[in-house]
Amino acid sequence: MALYVGTNYHPHDWTPERWKKDIALMKEAGFQVVRLGHLCWDSYEPQDGVYNFQWFDEVMDGFYETGIKVFLDVSVRPAPVWVHKLCPGCDIFTPGGNRQAAVTRYMEDVDDPDYQFYALRFAREMVRHYKDHPAMMAFGLCNEQGAGFISYSDAACKRFQVWLKEKYKDIDSLNKAWNTQRWSRRLNSFEDVVLPCNETSKGAPEAYLEMRRFFGDGVLKFMIKLKDVVEQEAPGMMHSSNHVSEGDTLGFDYLKGCREFVDYPGVGFYPDLDPEDEDPFIYALMINEHRLAELNKPMWCIEFQTGNFGCYAGKAGILRMYALLCLAYRTQMVLAWTWRSMLGGEEQFFFGLVDHDGTCGRKYHEFAQIASDYHVLEEYGFPYLPQPEIALAYCYENLPVYEYGTYYYRTPYKRQIMDAFKVFHYRNLDCNFVDLRNMSGNYKILVIPGHAIMTEEMARNVRNFVKEGGIAIMTAYSAKVNENNSVFDTFQPGLLSDVFGLRVAGFERTMVHPPAKGEKTPMKNLCVRKCVTEGTEDGRGTQQVICEVSYWELLELSAAQAYACYEEEDGSCAVSVNRYGKGKAYYTSAETSEPLLDWLYGQIAEEEGISPGIDAPEGVVVRKISEEETLYVNTTSKVKEVMLEQPGKGVLKGESFTERLVLAPFDGELIVCK
Repeated sequence: MALYVGTNYHPHDWTPERWKKDIALMKEAGFQVVRLGHLCWDSYEPQDGVYNFQWFDEVMDGFYETGIKVFLDVSVRPAPVWVHKLCPGCDIFTPGGNRQAAVTRYMEDVDDPDYQFYALRFAREMVRHYKDHPAMMAFGLCNEQGAGFISYSDAACKRFQVWLKEKYKDIDSLNKAWNTQRWSRRLNSFEDVVLPCNETSKGAPEAYLEMRRFFGDGVLKFMIKLKDVVEQEAPGMMHSSNHVSEGDTLGFDYLKGCREFVDYPGVGFYPDLDPEDEDPFIYALMINEHRLAELNKPMWCIEFQTGNFGCYAGKAGILRMYALLCLAYRTQMVLAWTWRSMLGGEEQFFFGLVDHDGTCGRKYHEFAQIASDYHVLEEYGFPYLPQPEIALAYCYENLPVYEYGTYYYRTPYKRQIMDAFKVFHYRNLDCNFVDLRNMSGNYKILVIPGHAIMTEEMARNVRNFVKEGGIAIMTAYSAKVNENNSVFDTFQPGLLSDVFGLRVAGFERTMVHPPAKGEKTPMKNLCVRKCVTEGTEDGRGTQQVICEVSYWELLELSAAQAYACYEEEDGSCAVSVNRYGKGKAYYTSAETSEPLLDWLYGQIAEEEGISPGIDAPEGVVVRKISEEETLYVNTTSKVKEVMLEQPGKGVLKGESFTERLVLAPFDGELIVCK
């Protein structure tokens, strides 16, 4: 199957003479794909209903004549000035109700019906115009949907009221779900509902979660409408998008709706320019995996970082390393962001492959090498599409739950997901991000880190997974609140205490008071030791691990057994295990901790005969692409020596290897053994 390398290009910034030069340079670099069309709606429709595609026809023809395929974004954001004039309801309003001028991108409420009229009308015109152009490869469902701002407008509030009425049917049901008897907030009609944020404070946790669901659903429904336009007007044409579902200010529930709008999963891959700065590097890979979900299709990195704000480039070889690493993470396409450094606008010092003066920088040549490597590697088992045995539970709704309750949930949800993800990244194991409401894969291990919200549907699926022979690992902070963001009045973990065979009977933490702004929460090193190991002389194992935590729960075991205990804390249970049906359910009393989770996974893998991963030097990512093909990527600035299981040939350098492979800093190789 083909692999694709290319770039993002903004022809509306340049002259026709420059287009020809740039297209020739892309061809010389070996690029097969270019992404066009994003962020420039008013270049195609400068006035209401007045379309100008003639200039862009010339661009499309130029790429076709050179043999470069076009990924064409349907650019319905940011909205032109004339759209804001015609659709004042799409403007962003502060929690205090003050209208904000659209001074930067993504300052439109995509759920506004008037905005949608003009956006979808333009989308239909653009798709119709270019669907049959011979340069076309795929359409993009606009740029970074989910990024932007919540609009606290009167119009949004009225839509929220309608949305709630459709969901709850009668006001008594809403009052019950929102616990409005607390602090005298009973509602007599749906018209009494307000958006639960103003310039002074936030409302109740139940209403806040519901509001975030509402705005997220607005983004998701608009993306589905945009997808429908593309598929109706251009049936069979591939499409993708680089949405931002986990946006801090808006976002949407991607795993809930991805099957309804995703053709090929897409992402903006922004790992930063120093892979030894762990967090942004791991976060980018984690987002990549999240977007793949359970779709069983390869990733398209529609944007692939080449520079940064105020930073020209990372060390030589880093971009190539990232591109090879993306292949290990199921990628088929990487498109550089961006081609040429912009002269104006907010991103004028975000540096691309070509410098401000139009000269090709060293990153251009590095991306040409990436194109050459991908051309060689597409003859082998790429794109890599494994069937992971490990599922990592993730839910967008935990973000607002944690955001509201920071005085209790003091370890951010994303931090916990990253710590869980690191376990499998460093073990060179593939995992799928799954929605507990709708898992479809066949997994051996289900990890549930800090999953505060637990609905009946989620709990039923976890229960069935374990009952049918699966192994579940849940960490502290999980199953605390129901679908309304109300705390369970039954044993915790809520709805699942029988599956895990325990009751959470309280908790300890290193800081009693809620941390002040900027105050760092102290951590405590706890030694966890395995309690019982079959076959040992004294019935106690010797395996132990030190984990650094700030929160740990007190477990009252019923059907469960203590699997590991703290050497401190009076020997209390650190990890429990309960046999339920044909499977096992493990619970860690501490918040999600990479060392603890890594240790526990290693123990379970050994006991259950599950793959522990692929052993490799620190910083070397390995994937078995097929029985004969193994990909090695050195993500560090140091030379790494890898011992090979059998002799083979490196396809990128053409060298044969017998016992060991030496990887230069930021280097990679595919070893084929035959």
